[in-house]
Amino acid sequence: MILFWMFLGALIASSFWFVYIKFQAAGKMSVVRWILTSISVIWGAFTLAWIVSSIGEGEMQAAGMGLLIFGAIFLVLVIVTARLNSLIPSKKKANKVEAA
Repeated sequence: MILFWMFLGALIASSFWFVYIKFQAAGKMSVVRWILTSISVIWGAFTLAWIVSSIGEGEMQAAGMGLLIFGAIFLVLVIVTARLNSLIPSKKKANKVEAA
């Protein structure tokens, strides 16, 4: 179980690192985007932790219900975050529109 928690920590760290490399380095992340992304990543980690700890305790029904409920909320958060990231104009795009 300790290996799982270490893996989960590495997964969270690599998720934030990926977001930073993909979006922040290109100058596309605002504070609102970081907040939405952080909530999504943490909720996804919570969902994964719920499922694995429920299976570890032998509670298969709790794992399934957690996947159903928390997984659905996670998907909604990811979709909302992705949609809002594409709707909120980045600073570079806003400067190009003003220049044109």
